Amino acid sequence: MDSSRADIRTIHLSTDSRLENVALVGLAVRGIVSGASFTEVEIHHVEVSVVEAVNNAVLHAYRGEPGHAVEVTLSLHPDRVECVISDTGAPMKGLKEDEPDEDPADRRNLAEGGRGLAIIRAAMDEVVYGSQGGRNVMKMTKYKSDRKDRVL
Repeated sequence: MDSSRADIRTIHLSTDSRLENVALVGLAVRGIVSGASFTEVEIHHVEVSVVEAVNNAVLHAYRGEPGHAVEVTLSLHPDRVECVISDTGAPMKGLKEDEPDEDPADRRNLAEGGRGLAIIRAAMDEVVYGSQGGRNVMKMTKYKSDRKDRVL
Protein backbone atom coordinates (compact mmCIF):
# COMPACT_ATOMS: atom_id res chain seq x y z
CA MET A 1 0.00 0.00 0.00
CA ASP A 2 1.52 3.30 -1.07
CA SER A 3 1.15 6.21 1.29
CA SER A 4 1.41 9.86 0.52
CA ARG A 5 4.13 11.66 2.46
CA ALA A 6 1.39 13.44 4.44
CA ASP A 7 0.24 10.07 5.82
CA ILE A 8 3.71 9.29 7.24
CA ARG A 9 4.71 10.55 10.68
CA THR A 10 8.43 10.33 11.48
CA ILE A 11 10.34 10.82 14.71
CA HIS A 12 14.10 10.70 15.27
CA LEU A 13 15.71 9.67 18.55
CA SER A 14 19.40 9.78 19.36
CA THR A 15 21.01 8.22 22.40
CA ASP A 16 24.51 7.84 23.74
CA SER A 17 25.98 4.33 23.52
CA ARG A 18 25.28 3.48 27.17
CA LEU A 19 23.42 0.34 28.18
CA GLU A 20 21.38 2.27 30.74
CA ASN A 21 19.84 4.29 27.88
CA VAL A 22 18.52 1.24 26.02
CA ALA A 23 15.49 0.81 28.30
CA LEU A 24 14.62 4.50 27.84
CA VAL A 25 14.63 4.06 24.06
CA GLY A 26 12.33 1.06 24.51
CA LEU A 27 9.88 3.09 26.59
CA ALA A 28 9.87 5.90 24.03
CA VAL A 29 9.25 3.47 21.16
CA ARG A 30 6.41 1.78 23.09
CA GLY A 31 4.77 5.15 23.68
CA ILE A 32 5.08 6.24 20.06
CA VAL A 33 3.84 2.98 18.54
CA SER A 34 1.00 2.72 21.09
CA GLY A 35 -0.55 5.80 19.54
CA ALA A 36 -0.67 4.25 16.08
CA SER A 37 -3.41 1.59 16.30
CA PHE A 38 -1.18 -1.46 16.64
CA THR A 39 -2.22 -4.42 18.78
CA GLU A 40 -0.52 -4.92 22.13
CA VAL A 41 1.41 -7.88 20.70
CA GLU A 42 2.61 -5.81 17.72
CA ILE A 43 3.69 -2.99 20.05
CA HIS A 44 5.66 -5.48 22.14
CA HIS A 45 7.32 -6.93 19.01
CA VAL A 46 8.43 -3.49 17.85
CA GLU A 47 9.66 -2.45 21.30
CA VAL A 48 11.66 -5.65 21.85
CA SER A 49 13.16 -5.49 18.36
CA VAL A 50 14.29 -1.88 18.70
CA VAL A 51 15.73 -2.61 22.17
CA GLU A 52 17.64 -5.61 20.77
CA ALA A 53 18.98 -3.59 17.82
CA VAL A 54 20.08 -0.66 20.01
CA ASN A 55 21.61 -3.08 22.51
CA ASN A 56 23.55 -4.73 19.66
CA ALA A 57 24.85 -1.32 18.52
CA VAL A 58 26.02 -0.46 22.05
CA LEU A 59 27.61 -3.84 22.83
CA HIS A 60 28.93 -4.90 19.43
CA ALA A 61 29.33 -1.87 17.16
CA TYR A 62 30.76 0.29 19.97
CA ARG A 63 32.01 -2.57 22.18
CA GLY A 64 30.24 -1.08 25.21
CA GLU A 65 32.14 2.20 24.95
CA PRO A 66 30.02 5.26 25.81
CA GLY A 67 30.27 8.52 23.91
CA HIS A 68 28.92 7.39 20.54
CA ALA A 69 25.53 8.09 18.99
CA VAL A 70 22.96 5.41 18.23
CA GLU A 71 20.21 6.84 16.02
CA VAL A 72 16.63 5.54 15.94
CA THR A 73 14.10 6.70 13.36
CA LEU A 74 10.48 5.56 13.52
CA SER A 75 8.22 6.17 10.53
CA LEU A 76 4.54 5.52 11.16
CA HIS A 77 2.68 4.65 7.96
CA PRO A 78 -1.06 3.91 7.78
CA ASP A 79 -0.33 0.16 7.48
CA ARG A 80 3.06 -0.29 9.19
CA VAL A 81 5.91 1.10 11.25
CA GLU A 82 9.44 1.26 9.90
CA CYS A 83 12.26 1.38 12.45
CA VAL A 84 15.76 2.33 11.37
CA ILE A 85 18.63 1.92 13.82
CA SER A 86 22.01 3.27 12.75
CA ASP A 87 25.49 3.72 14.17
CA THR A 88 29.06 4.40 13.02
CA GLY A 89 30.70 1.56 14.95
CA ALA A 90 32.06 -1.78 13.77
CA PRO A 91 29.73 -3.41 11.22
CA MET A 92 28.13 -6.81 11.79
CA LYS A 93 29.88 -9.57 9.90
CA GLY A 94 26.61 -11.13 8.75
CA LEU A 95 23.11 -11.65 9.99
CA LYS A 96 23.40 -15.45 10.11
CA GLU A 97 26.36 -15.34 12.48
CA ASP A 98 24.18 -14.07 15.32
CA GLU A 99 21.83 -17.06 15.25
CA PRO A 100 22.35 -19.56 18.06
CA ASP A 101 24.00 -22.84 17.09
CA GLU A 102 22.91 -24.76 20.16
CA ASP A 103 19.77 -26.77 20.80
CA PRO A 104 17.25 -24.48 22.57
CA ALA A 105 15.78 -27.51 24.34
CA ASP A 106 19.13 -28.07 26.12
CA ARG A 107 18.83 -25.21 28.62
CA ARG A 108 22.00 -26.18 30.53
CA ASN A 109 24.22 -25.48 27.51
CA LEU A 110 22.57 -22.35 26.10
CA ALA A 111 24.86 -19.36 25.62
CA GLU A 112 23.89 -16.19 27.46
CA GLY A 113 23.84 -14.01 24.34
CA GLY A 114 23.70 -14.32 20.58
CA ARG A 115 19.95 -14.39 20.10
CA GLY A 116 19.23 -10.73 19.37
CA LEU A 117 18.96 -11.00 15.60
CA ALA A 118 16.95 -14.21 15.81
CA ILE A 119 14.50 -12.42 18.13
CA ILE A 120 14.30 -9.44 15.78
CA ARG A 121 13.67 -11.67 12.76
CA ALA A 122 10.95 -13.60 14.59
CA ALA A 123 9.20 -10.45 15.84
CA MET A 124 9.36 -8.22 12.76
CA ASP A 125 7.95 -8.76 9.27
CA GLU A 126 11.00 -7.44 7.38
CA VAL A 127 14.61 -6.96 8.48
CA VAL A 128 17.35 -5.51 6.26
CA TYR A 129 20.91 -4.72 7.32
CA GLY A 130 23.59 -2.89 5.39
CA SER A 131 25.95 0.04 5.22
CA GLN A 132 24.90 3.48 4.01
CA GLY A 133 27.03 6.61 3.97
CA GLY A 134 29.55 5.21 6.46
CA ARG A 135 26.80 4.08 8.85
CA ASN A 136 25.57 0.63 9.82
CA VAL A 137 21.83 0.61 9.16
CA MET A 138 19.22 -1.91 10.26
CA LYS A 139 15.72 -1.35 8.88
CA MET A 140 12.90 -3.30 10.50
CA THR A 141 9.27 -3.21 9.40
CA LYS A 142 6.16 -4.34 11.29
CA TYR A 143 2.82 -4.40 9.45
CA LYS A 144 -0.46 -3.89 11.26
CA SER A 145 -2.65 -6.95 11.53
CA ASP A 146 -6.38 -6.88 10.81
CA ARG A 147 -7.32 -7.60 14.42
CA LYS A 148 -9.93 -5.51 16.18
CA ASP A 149 -8.12 -5.52 19.57
CA ARG A 150 -5.98 -2.51 18.71
CA VAL A 151 -4.52 -0.28 21.37
CA LEU A 152 -5.74 3.27 20.84
